[in-house]
Amino acid sequence: MLRLLAASWGLDRGLGDPRTPMISSLANIASTELSPVEKRLFAEYGGVFATTATPPPAIIFDSATQVEVFQSSLSLGQALFGDHEIQLQAVALAALTEAAYEMADRASSITARAADAGGRSYRDTVSLWTRNVTRGLDYWEGLERISRGRADSIRKLTPADQVAAILDLEETEQLFFGTFFDKSILYSVAAPGASQHLSMLAFDVAEYQDREIDEVLGRHGWHRTVANDLPHFTYLGRDRDSLPGLGLQLIERTYGERVYGFWTPDIDRLLDTTRLP
Repeated sequence: MLRLLAASWGLDRGLGDPRTPMISSLANIASTELSPVEKRLFAEYGGVFATTATPPPAIIFDSATQVEVFQSSLSLGQALFGDHEIQLQAVALAALTEAAYEMADRASSITARAADAGGRSYRDTVSLWTRNVTRGLDYWEGLERISRGRADSIRKLTPADQVAAILDLEETEQLFFGTFFDKSILYSVAAPGASQHLSMLAFDVAEYQDREIDEVLGRHGWHRTVANDLPHFTYLGRDRDSLPGLGLQLIERTYGERVYGFWTPDIDRLLDTTRLP
């Protein structure tokens, strides 16, 4: 069942001083009684709740209908970025367009990595999820790490119920469903109903390795918020300096010869904030 929590999560903005309680949607969400799956998904994708645009009403949607109702309530726009037309929340699209113009002035570009680089449907996220789950179950069944009966029972679950089952397999039995079966499935695909693309606030950039991309997109409110997903940027509508005060922390990861930064919820600090008198 969809937990419509966002309406009760205050949207007042946090303060930069770490000694001052952060009054933000992130802090309110972190202090809510969440399920284990919601806690994991909030830690992975929760940066989107710091947006100045319209955030999702819940950490995870349960069905296509819920996503369609939410998306139909948004002010959306469409534009061509490279070979692909994408759809985003109008304010996010405007900021991305301005960033693309700035990159053009620098004799460079911002284009869509694929046809689904912008907004997605619930069915899109289910398709990507099912691909990895099916491959993973076939792989672990072939190695006799999981029985056929157990694998079949997982295949028959709804996508929403599969999320809990797969994450539990990864945590308790080290049976990973990532692309190479050595990392969590969340390193490869978002859980269905949890992708930031459903909120029409995420964009996958083809030129993500261009160092100027981070600077220009950041100046227009777009930041990396999903660790290990290098092409993925999220529209927060905020400058970099304001993000720590909202309860986000900068995580740095090295890929090749370059260090990439990702803004993710600082769970410990958010919880400490809510416990302050």
